[in-house]
Amino acid sequence: MKPYLLFDEGGTLVFPNIEWLSSLVKKYGFNIDPDILFEKACEVGYLVDLQLSKNEEPKQENFLSSFFKITLKDLIDSEEKLNSIIEEAVSENKKKSLWAYTFEWIRKTLERLKNEGYKMSVISNSDGRAESILYETGLRGFMEKIYDSHIIGISKPDVGIFNRALDDLSIASEDALYIGDMFYIDVLGANKAGIPAIHLDPFGFYRGWKGVRIPSIAKIFTILKNHKFNSRDFFPFV
Repeated sequence: MKPYLLFDEGGTLVFPNIEWLSSLVKKYGFNIDPDILFEKACEVGYLVDLQLSKNEEPKQENFLSSFFKITLKDLIDSEEKLNSIIEEAVSENKKKSLWAYTFEWIRKTLERLKNEGYKMSVISNSDGRAESILYETGLRGFMEKIYDSHIIGISKPDVGIFNRALDDLSIASEDALYIGDMFYIDVLGANKAGIPAIHLDPFGFYRGWKGVRIPSIAKIFTILKNHKFNSRDFFPFV
């Protein structure tokens, strides 16, 4: 029996619009390789997970401001310009989500999964725009349902949002498989709900941590073919 695939959204299916961010910092006089920006953006989640691993709560400040500050602080040597860049990015995101960006290989991976008979939905900590972002990036058609924390009123890693999805989709936890990029949010929440999980780690930041890890969803097929998902490897928090 094929597992029902439950995906995180941001950092898994869609990503910060690095091309837009690169053009923004260039306007302020900084030529930064988009690949470097992408790696720094991915590192933000790892740094948050490091805090959570030490039972430290991340600082409660505006998520976007914090995200851009951590991403850019080592690349922009002017605090005044950094603050201006952050302010402009936050303002732009209010008009149009800066996470409405994906890659062609994401679409091809989801298309292959759908063609091979896998059913898929999304469980996302979002701001109410999770579904519209998927429409904008052309990914909505691959998903049966979208569970947006802002709309549901429950955020990962709370098991409530996972249980809501399982109940709504009429599937048992052992028949699902969750894929996400935040270890102490995605993997922890899924495991607490009894769902096996795969952790995404594009740049190897989590080397040595427990669990099953792949660099992107494009690498999921070998795992789907060769693994039993009741293995403890998929339950690092159990």
